[in-house]
Amino acid sequence: MKRAFIVMMVIAATLSSASAQEVVTVDTTADEIVHLWNNDTAKHSNRITTDEYIKGKTKVYNTSSAELYTFQAPKERATGYSVVIYPGGGYRYLSFPTSFPEWLRDNGITAVVVKYRLPNFGYTDAMLEDAVGAVEYLRSNAERYNIDPQKVGVCGNSAGGHLAAWVSNLMPGPKKPAFAILVYGAMVRNQYYNTYAANSRSGGKRVTSSIADALTISNMVSATTPPTLMFLSDDDTVVPPYSSTIYYKALKHYGVPASMHIYPSGGHGWSGRLKWEYRRQWLDAVKDWLMCLEENRDRTKR
Repeated sequence: MKRAFIVMMVIAATLSSASAQEVVTVDTTADEIVHLWNNDTAKHSNRITTDEYIKGKTKVYNTSSAELYTFQAPKERATGYSVVIYPGGGYRYLSFPTSFPEWLRDNGITAVVVKYRLPNFGYTDAMLEDAVGAVEYLRSNAERYNIDPQKVGVCGNSAGGHLAAWVSNLMPGPKKPAFAILVYGAMVRNQYYNTYAANSRSGGKRVTSSIADALTISNMVSATTPPTLMFLSDDDTVVPPYSSTIYYKALKHYGVPASMHIYPSGGHGWSGRLKWEYRRQWLDAVKDWLMCLEENRDRTKR
């Protein structure tokens, strides 16, 4: 934490000259916190002018500055893989994950949790700038973080799953992430599979059917969408599993390698629960799937 604290002092000094808005720091075991930009210095703005604040320990509101919380795998365990993680929170706040990036780090996978600027009723360009910028930053600093730039993937849960899938389809050709891990992601954005309130956060206060269609990730899939791993629980009433099964169907239509695990219980928001009954199964599934990706890469090189 000492290293992260020092970096944040630099960030605070930078922000004080550019913006009067208060920027918060989430208490995590991250090895480092890197500032990307804020509404004053980035190309796009989400038009939030009030201070950031935290509820509880991990829910961050009013984000106007983009930071990367890095959990770097030890050199002796590093696999070369890294995962950019987008927190969920219905695009209303960011619910920072803690246990999953720590688990990734402990298993030789560098994790980066993105404090991205919330879309604030339709200003998605700022959010996407942060989401894509995190992938680009990690790749451009691959040597520093002891990772392979061709093994950078994205991950997110709930709204963060929607964003991770969006990034995996948005980035062009060879710049796409190597893979996507989507945890109970809100893929379909229409009146049947998501609420108007949730859609308005990303689509604007007057969400039309055409806007909802444009935000529906299954409509973005192509043959270049990266391999995707999805996790769901059958009893999730917040983001019904059918939202992700539609996305899975689109992936298979285009021949994209994809796997999907549906657990019988867990509801919504189980990824950080240390006592969830299927915790070991889902973490093992992540590890096994990444090992399969590595084996496929090796076969392709031969």
